[in-house]
Amino acid sequence: MTKLFLILVLISLTENRLPWLNVAAVLLFVPLYLLSQSNQASNVDSVPRATLRWVKAAYVFWLFSYLLTRAPISNLFSFEFLRRDGALFFAYLPLIIICNYSLDRKFLQQAVAAYLSVMSGVAVLGALAYLEALGNISISTAILPENLQVVFNSATAGYEFHGLYEAHNAAGAVYGLAACLSLCLLVFSEHRKIWSLPRFWFSATFVGLMLSKSRTSYIAFAATALMFLVMKSGHRRTMLKIMIFLLLPLTYFLVAQSDVLQRAQAVDDNDDPNIVSRWVGFERAVDDFITSPIIGIGLGRYNDDYLTFSGTEHVVYVATGGQVINESSHAHNSYLHFLAEGGVIGFGLMMAIWISAYRWTRRIRAHFSENTFPYALAAGVQACIIYEFCISFTEHSMGTAVTSLTIFTMFGVLRNLAGSVLAEQPAAVQCPIRFRPSTA
Repeated sequence: MTKLFLILVLISLTENRLPWLNVAAVLLFVPLYLLSQSNQASNVDSVPRATLRWVKAAYVFWLFSYLLTRAPISNLFSFEFLRRDGALFFAYLPLIIICNYSLDRKFLQQAVAAYLSVMSGVAVLGALAYLEALGNISISTAILPENLQVVFNSATAGYEFHGLYEAHNAAGAVYGLAACLSLCLLVFSEHRKIWSLPRFWFSATFVGLMLSKSRTSYIAFAATALMFLVMKSGHRRTMLKIMIFLLLPLTYFLVAQSDVLQRAQAVDDNDDPNIVSRWVGFERAVDDFITSPIIGIGLGRYNDDYLTFSGTEHVVYVATGGQVINESSHAHNSYLHFLAEGGVIGFGLMMAIWISAYRWTRRIRAHFSENTFPYALAAGVQACIIYEFCISFTEHSMGTAVTSLTIFTMFGVLRNLAGSVLAEQPAAVQCPIRFRPSTA
C-alpha cells in the first residue's frame, strides 16, 4: 500500500491543473505516518533531525503569525488559502510525513524512473506540439482535450510549453528541477552509451525547460549546473562530454527557433512589464519588512487590501485588519516575501529548513559510493535545493507548492533510500546504477 501511495504522489507531481489530486495523494501518507512512528529506523544518519525540528518550529510560527492577523479561522482551512497564501503549510508536509517506510532500493529507483519518464514523455509531446504550432510538422495535437493541451500562445512570449501545469513559469521551474535531477543521474551513472534512459530524461526535460520560456528557470538551471557540477573537479570530463555531444546540439536546435532566442535574450530587458512588476513587488516587500522587521506583517497579508495595523511601527507591527484576498500575487522573491510576512524570525526559520535539508543530503551522500543510484539521487536532491535557492531570487518558489512539494517528496524518497542502504551490508552499497537489464 505504501508503494502505491508513493507512486501516486510522484505521478501527481507531474501536473497542477487538478490540485485536488496533489492534495489527496500527499494526505494519503498522514495515516501511514501516524501508524509508523513506533516502528521507525533507529539509524541516526538516516533521520534529518535538525530539518524536522526546524520545519515543526516553522509550522508553529506561521500558525501563530496567521492568528495574530485576526483573519478568519475558516479561511485558514480553506482550499484557496492553502493553495496560495498558505501553500507552505501543505508544501512542507512531505518533510514530516514521507519518512522511512522501509521501502526497498529497487522499488525507489523504479519510482524515480517513472516520475522522470512521465515528465519526459509530456516534454516530447510538447516539443511536437510546439513544432506543429510553428507549422513545421502536422500531427493534429489540437484534437487533444483542453486539459491535455501542453502548448499555449502568449501575447508577450509567443508559443509557450506549459506541460500539465497552469502557467509557463510553473512548468519551467519544475522542468528545471527534473533536468537537474536527471543530469545528476547521468553524470554519476555507469552508462556512457548514446542511448540510455538518463540521457533521454535529461534531453527531454531540458527541452521542456527551454520551451517553457521561463527566463528565471533558465538562469537558475545554468547557475546550478555551473556551481554544482562543472566545478566538481572529478566529473569535469563527463560534464564536458555531455555539454559537447548533448547540451550544445540541443541548445543550438532550440535557439534556432527565433521566438525562443528572443525570449532568452530578453532576460535583462528592463522595459518588459513582467520585469518591471517584479521590481514593484520587491519594493513593496521591503517596505513591509521595514514596517515590522521582527515578525513581519503576518502570514498571507502581503497581497491583502485595506490593511490596518496594530503594535509598534518599525518593531512589531502586524496587519490585524483588512480585506483577505487569496490569490497568486507575491513578492517574486522568497527571501523578501518571508521577510515581509515573517520578519527576521520567519525568514530565519525558513532558511534553516532549506540549509539543514541541504546539509543532511550532503552528509547522507557521503555514505554512498559513486556510480550508484543512491549517490546519484543524493546529488540530484542537492542540485534541486541549490536550484531552489537560485530561482527564489525572482520567484516565490520556497513559499509555493509547485517546486517545494517536488523537492521534499524526493527528499522523502532519499530518506527511504538511506534507511534501506544503511541497513544493508557494505558490499551491497557498491551496486552500480542500472536503469535497464545488463546484457552482460
